[in-house]
Amino acid sequence: STTVSGKMLPFTVTIPGSDTFTLPSPAAWTKFRVVICTCMDAHILYRAQITNYAIRTKRQCFLSYLRSKTPIGLNFGGSEVTCSKEPFFSHLFVDEAGQATEPEVLCPMSVVLDPLPGEQKVEIALIGDPRQLSPRIYSETAAMHGLGRSFMERILKRPVDCIGRGESHILGPDTLNSLDGPGSSLLDLIRYYAKIDGQEQLTIFLTENYRGHPSFLMMPSALFYYDRLRSAKNLGLDSLSYWIERLRSVEALTNRVELAVEAPASCEDNMNMYRQVHRQDKWPIHFRAVKGKDTSVSLDTFTGTDSWQNSEEADTAVEIVDALIQSGVAPIKIGVMSPFRGQVVAIRKRCRAKHYHDVNVGTIENFQGVEQDVIILSLTRSNPAFVENDVKRRMGLFGMPKQANVALTRAENLFIVIGNPESMWEDQLWRQWLLFCFRNGLWYGEGLEEWDSVKSGFNDANFVEMLEQVDDESNDTDSVVVSTMEKIHRVHSTDECKSEEIGLNVQKASAEGMLARICHD
Repeated sequence: STTVSGKMLPFTVTIPGSDTFTLPSPAAWTKFRVVICTCMDAHILYRAQITNYAIRTKRQCFLSYLRSKTPIGLNFGGSEVTCSKEPFFSHLFVDEAGQATEPEVLCPMSVVLDPLPGEQKVEIALIGDPRQLSPRIYSETAAMHGLGRSFMERILKRPVDCIGRGESHILGPDTLNSLDGPGSSLLDLIRYYAKIDGQEQLTIFLTENYRGHPSFLMMPSALFYYDRLRSAKNLGLDSLSYWIERLRSVEALTNRVELAVEAPASCEDNMNMYRQVHRQDKWPIHFRAVKGKDTSVSLDTFTGTDSWQNSEEADTAVEIVDALIQSGVAPIKIGVMSPFRGQVVAIRKRCRAKHYHDVNVGTIENFQGVEQDVIILSLTRSNPAFVENDVKRRMGLFGMPKQANVALTRAENLFIVIGNPESMWEDQLWRQWLLFCFRNGLWYGEGLEEWDSVKSGFNDANFVEMLEQVDDESNDTDSVVVSTMEKIHRVHSTDECKSEEIGLNVQKASAEGMLARICHD
């Protein structure tokens, strides 16, 4: 019982005089309305025969026994006695279902499912995000045979012809030319189903995000959710001003990157405003470009003995932590992430040396389902030559969109990324994030060596609202992703030509109309 929070102990059962957990007595089960356990621990209920199938069978056996002992029939007060047909467990909710393996989810499902035809069925809700972390599989053979795909994701790809309207899949048919493998075809990934021809909705996609500042959602919405997210966070001016002031202490540590762009030939293009830098000084986002060196370190973990560290990024992370704490931010409000355990250890040691024991330092997996006021993300990887091996080992944030999605969506009030822009530019997803930081004046520290060779592409760039609209063969700035949320919230300079001002109003009206249609759907 020492491993369970004190707040949870009143809701558990232990053997008297011991700290060993046990199951409640059969009489106690009838009083429970809610049972909470992990997917794996649900097998204890199955082995104890506390399942809908076992309980129904026991009811019927007991009723048959009574009838055999009462030849004249079972009557009580003139009414025949029957057993209840209601299932003992009426609902099953599996949280974070997108991160659970299929065998794990089958454990609680075996408790509630009754195979007898005609029996009343239970309501099963799989709650999770198939666009974020998948199950963590350490066996390459198991991963190759599909154990790394969650039951939730597999079910969403099954045919559902009963819906009608020509839709054959909820999550979309398997395709091979997608960002993160099979099953992510354009717009088929996210569908909204109301009641159609008597068919209740099978999926619900939550489009409103209450976690962080709208700027935190701009790129995740376009990169992972087909430009359909909306921010519902109540932005108090006092709170925003507080965090912007804290951000100024971080910005003061280095200079903002000034990357020159060629002057546009005309102002008539409505998207011309996104080719120019307009500093968004009210957006609590900061990118610190650090050209460090990633080194292999020996670290004994479950996945092996090798990991990666980047001393320059670790020093920068602690420097930023120090600046925030000196500006008044409580250490407990700060979280530092890295996809590599070696970098986590390096940053944690540096924080402990400064007695910042309350700063939360962990891997991406540690922050799944967690929210923190301040998130500092160290990408760690500086050498693109190692990325292919990272992807094979399912490590890092390059070529790993689900992990990147989690990393980009943990912050509530202040989000800071530390990384090597040269390595980031080689990754399609992170290249778009760099361009986002560039055009909004959020890029500090080191510049991009090859900028002079790619800046000319901005004049002919194709501006799109979703990453899936970017041609896989496109290079550098051929395609630039600008989300609807960015079009709505971006503040532009007042000295732009009149045609751009008109274009901005058109963009805002178009974006607002799109959001209205999404709300209606």
